Amino acid sequence: MKFKKLTSLALSAVLMTGLMTGCGSKNNASSEEIVTEITEPVEISFWHAMSGDLEKTLENLTDKFMEANPNITVTLQNQSSYNDLQQKMTATLASPKDLPTLTQAYPHWMINAMQDELLVDLKPYIENETIGSENYNDMLEGFKTASEIDGKIYGMPFNKSTEVIWYNKTLFDELGLEVPTTFEEFAQVAKTITEKKGIVGAGFDALNNFYTTYLKNKGVDFNSETDVTSAESVEAANYYLDGIKEGYFRIAGTDMYLSGPFAAEQLGMYVGSNAGESFVKQGVDGKFEIGVAPYPAESVMQQGTDLYMFSNATAEQRTAAFEFLKFLTSTENQITWGVETGYIPATHAAISSDEYKNSGSLVSSILEEATSKNLFINDVAQGVDSAYNESRVVMEDILADKNSDVKSKLEAYRNTLMGIYE
Repeated sequence: MKFKKLTSLALSAVLMTGLMTGCGSKNNASSEEIVTEITEPVEISFWHAMSGDLEKTLENLTDKFMEANPNITVTLQNQSSYNDLQQKMTATLASPKDLPTLTQAYPHWMINAMQDELLVDLKPYIENETIGSENYNDMLEGFKTASEIDGKIYGMPFNKSTEVIWYNKTLFDELGLEVPTTFEEFAQVAKTITEKKGIVGAGFDALNNFYTTYLKNKGVDFNSETDVTSAESVEAANYYLDGIKEGYFRIAGTDMYLSGPFAAEQLGMYVGSNAGESFVKQGVDGKFEIGVAPYPAESVMQQGTDLYMFSNATAEQRTAAFEFLKFLTSTENQITWGVETGYIPATHAAISSDEYKNSGSLVSSILEEATSKNLFINDVAQGVDSAYNESRVVMEDILADKNSDVKSKLEAYRNTLMGIYE
């Protein structure tokens, strides 16, 4: 089975070739080439997919930035949804002159842009003596790793999240239950809830997250070399399937998210995004006390987008864009972003600040512990994201039938992956 993948090593080779054949390429500015002061009006554009209150917060922060930097105009261009943003970006990569100055994007969207040297290496800007950012060093390591490749920094963490346990604290107190900290404990607590209350004990919102995170905690990275028929993979599927068989686990299914059944007191706890806090609170509406706790394992997936700068920008636009990136990721504005959107602040200083901890957010009180875990992301490589998305389909298929032949369905998954990675 021959895999054609673009891992960090392959990216290194591609980028090194670009450097050797095009020294002085505009996307690898030296400190001498960086504009350190904006003295004339500059306009930069920013593609994003924020909506509702998230967009309002972004707009307010942008207005605040422009007020403090009158020579810089930031034009926000909402692309409606993540899918629309990805499709537009993919299409526009073929015509680089039409790309924006900045974009919000998941790391795996940017593989071709990295390969084609269409992204600006932010490291020289971060390390510049005049306009550099010491704040970058305070960002959570797990948030930075996906965009740090071969000594270059291609993105800044933006709207980040991870998964946590949402649980019915009133119910837990009634039954004298401890919040689970391992997969084994999670299943045992779910069984107890089902036995004593007659409702489903627990579930996981995202089946692909569950599958790859379970593997990670068994020492298996999810990439093109992963054997999805391995003992660890079979164990992951059976862990969830056993719960379905015995009635103490469920999937989101047609409910889309488990916050609905949870709010209706049909579910004792579930694993879902920390960014779903507002939906959880709105659904529960005071019917019971809500509890939140870190993911029940040592390693947990980090999710969300980063901010990238395209190399079609002029030197002045790059500096203006970098100043905007610094502004958005400052401790003060990360606190604002975290409080108003529910996303995780990108810096340690923001997470540990009294202002954030006392903001009224349920998640804020446990984030220091939650983010002290091993935050990870699947390989930023060709095909891996498609394989990751396919794992959700496979898990749904397995869990739809209590009598599923797990091994045969995982073997079929392996065959599917051969086509994805060819």
